[in-house]
Amino acid sequence: MPDLTLEVPQKIRRGRLRWDEQRSVASGVELLKLLASSLGHADLANLRVLDIGCGCKFTQAILDRGLPVGQYVGVDVYGEMIEFLRSSVSDERFEFHHINTHNEMYNPDGEELSDATRLPIAENSFDIICAFSVFTHLAPADYVAMLKMLRRYIKPDGHLFFTVFINEETAGGFGRVDLFKKAMQKAERSQLEKHKDEFVKSQREGIPDFVDAIPEQPLRAAIYSRKHALELMEDTGWHIDSLNDPLMHIQHYMICSPA
Repeated sequence: MPDLTLEVPQKIRRGRLRWDEQRSVASGVELLKLLASSLGHADLANLRVLDIGCGCKFTQAILDRGLPVGQYVGVDVYGEMIEFLRSSVSDERFEFHHINTHNEMYNPDGEELSDATRLPIAENSFDIICAFSVFTHLAPADYVAMLKMLRRYIKPDGHLFFTVFINEETAGGFGRVDLFKKAMQKAERSQLEKHKDEFVKSQREGIPDFVDAIPEQPLRAAIYSRKHALELMEDTGWHIDSLNDPLMHIQHYMICSPA
């Protein structure tokens, strides 16, 4: 595996693979390939990509593995990381912006997100908008507000790609609910596992529209019923093309086009 050319300080890394930078970059490569192929492209060459909740691994993957991209614009609530990327990446295909919107998990002191929230970028200018591990940490009101806000930045023939936790077991066993149930079967009783019993108990009475599955860590796992995840799309300006099952590197993911 090639050496990293952009090394990100551990203190500003986030995500499940933050302790293993090489694996994180490898995951980024696989996700970018999936993003392109799912939308009918061989790669991201000549495409303008807006990445909401960008983190750093896609930037590392593109730079370190020589992946093609027309333009990559990363937006995140994590100001220190955005400043690092701005100062460390000189490639003209990249630009990064900080947005101070509220999120109970990542930015509790931020400003309320609404469909009137504006990003410092041109409207109707992106071929692809992606949001990996963003809607998985949004409460329903912010889920809707995010969709409405993003709608103004997509080209008429562009696509939105985002991940979401769906409250169902899957054939592949890669979904969040699959992992919860596997943890229960192992009888793990850490602080995180304590709420698995409550989560499964709630399902016996029917799958709820929304569950904040780990209450002491708000919105770490924002889990939606399939029905509610789809009905929240109504009147947001998006047409649902598909809702897809999880794979090894990704949770459920939705593909949409402008309505």
